[in-house]
Amino acid sequence: MQTGTILKLFHDREYGKIRTNSGEEAHFNKRCLWDIQFVELMEGQVVEFEIQPSYKGYLAFHIRPIIKSNHL
Repeated sequence: MQTGTILKLFHDREYGKIRTNSGEEAHFNKRCLWDIQFVELMEGQVVEFEIQPSYKGYLAFHIRPIIKSNHL
């Protein structure tokens, strides 16, 4: 699994882009989400996902939010 940040969301098409921590961009749609609904996503949100090459560049899938705890 990789981590990255939601870069851009297109709510009308339920499509978005993620910037990986290594700097690549990957696209995704609502069918690529895991444990979250598209409407719950926010730009800038940190997520965990898998990535694979696709005809449009990279596809992110099994996307799920990373919940950061304030507890040590």
